[in-house]
Order: sequence, then structure tokens, then C-alpha cells
Amino acid sequence: MNACRRFMVLISAILMSCMVKATPDVTSREYKVMLDANQFTYQNEAFSIERLLAMAETQIESAISRDVSGHAYLAKQRSVRFFDIQGTCQLRKSGYSFRERIDNGLSNVTLKFRSWDRYIASFEDVLSSTSGAETKLESDIGSTATDPFKVVYSHSTKTPNSRKINKIRDINHHFPGFENHYGLPDEEVLSLVSNLVIHEHVYRGMEIDLGQHDAEISVTLWYQEEPLDFQSPLVAELSFRYKDGSAGYTRKVVNRAIKAFDVLKSLSPWVSPGSQTKTAFVYGFDPSFCQ
Repeated sequence: MNACRRFMVLISAILMSCMVKATPDVTSREYKVMLDANQFTYQNEAFSIERLLAMAETQIESAISRDVSGHAYLAKQRSVRFFDIQGTCQLRKSGYSFRERIDNGLSNVTLKFRSWDRYIASFEDVLSSTSGAETKLESDIGSTATDPFKVVYSHSTKTPNSRKINKIRDINHHFPGFENHYGLPDEEVLSLVSNLVIHEHVYRGMEIDLGQHDAEISVTLWYQEEPLDFQSPLVAELSFRYKDGSAGYTRKVVNRAIKAFDVLKSLSPWVSPGSQTKTAFVYGFDPSFCQ
């Protein structure tokens, strides 16, 4: 091989290496189906979820010839709050959401940026300086009445929190990259979006064998405040998620996942493709909040 040829091979290798490093790794993939919330009540939610997941288990196993294992149980009961600048909704307009969850008296906050473009999502600096923070780039896969396969990329960091959330400084404190890029003043007031406090129930415990990875199934129900016996949730969602820190998903895994997703979308009368996503519901609960 002459010197010119060797030089070209070397340059190609360097360029390929740079391209690999520049590719954002999607380390988590979550498939989401919105459910008809009227199919559930607080008093009977466990029974209803058991019926729903029994149907899902049978049909998924038939579709992918792999096992769905485990038994669903109430894994989480926690309160959820979203915060933004009332009147402008500057965070949402910039592609962000800021959420607090309180579980057994402990608070964590999540700053999340969403985009249709994987690279744009990846380049947003959502890193936190707080100890214990966890960051991920995830593909959120859903569907609507008019779009059977809709992908949004979310770049987010969850971090422990000991602050009372009421000002932009509470975001800036945890997320210095966000502060440096957007420069929102510390004293700007953050308000509870739609004045809505959500009481969240999350059922987990079942998994889909996709081969290289297992996907965890979740059913999430959102109630307004503490629910009463025959109260239906505001929002209901069925989802499954699988992860790979190196983003080395195989063809068989992703093909089985899309078949399982197609099954979930067909679970009549449980599925409600016209329902809003959870975050959209919160902002739409009081349309005047952003005006």
C-alpha cells in the first residue's frame, strides 16, 4: 500500500471514529399507549389492571413467540407536580418540562427536553451538579388516532431535591448548563402548572422477554389529589421499556418490541388513541395557565 493510500485509510478511520462518537446513544426505549381512563376506578383498579394485562400477555406471547412473565403489583404511590412560568410557559415553549415527584416524603426533580430530532435532544445540556443525579437519552414511542408510530426523543436528568420549588433558581441550582444557556433570572416565579397536584399509582412486576433484553411493563394512573372509591383517574397509560447502556439493540429485539407495541394498540376497549399524553394533559387541564 503506497503512502497516499495509507494516508486516505487513516483519515477514513479517524472520520469514522468521530462519527461514532458523535452519534447520541439512546440508552432507553419506551413504548406508550394511552388508555380509556373510564375503564378504571380507584376501588377496582387492581382487578381492572389484572384483566387488561392478562389480555396483553396472551396476545403478546402469540405475536412474538416469547414469554410474558410476572404479576403486576402496586409499586409506586406518589405525588407529581409540574412547574412553569405562568402566563408564558417559557419552559414548555423551549421544549422543556420540569417535574417534581414526592415519594415517601422524599423529593426528586426531573428536567426533561424533548425533540423530534435525536441530535437536538442530545445536545441540550441537562446535566446536574447535584450528587445522585441520573441522566438518560430515551426514545418515547407512541401513537395517535392519525399517526400509528410517533417517536420523540427525550434527554432528561433526575436528581434528589431538598428545595421548595417556587423560583427559577430552583432549576438553576440543580442544572448549571440550563442556567448558562437560557439565562432565566433566579427570581422568576415558577407556578404549579394548571394548579394540579397529581396522585400517581404505578403498577409494575411483569416483563416481556424480547430476547437480548427484557422489557418492563407499567400501568400508570393519575388521579386528582387523593382518589375516592369510585373515582376514575384523569389519565391512564400502558407502557413498556427496555434499556441498554451501550445502545446495542439487535434486530430481533426491536422487531419483537414493535410487534408487542402493535398488540397493545389493538387492546379494545381499553385503548384510547385520541387521549392526550400525560404532560399534554397537565398543561391542557387549565388552558388559561399559559395565556
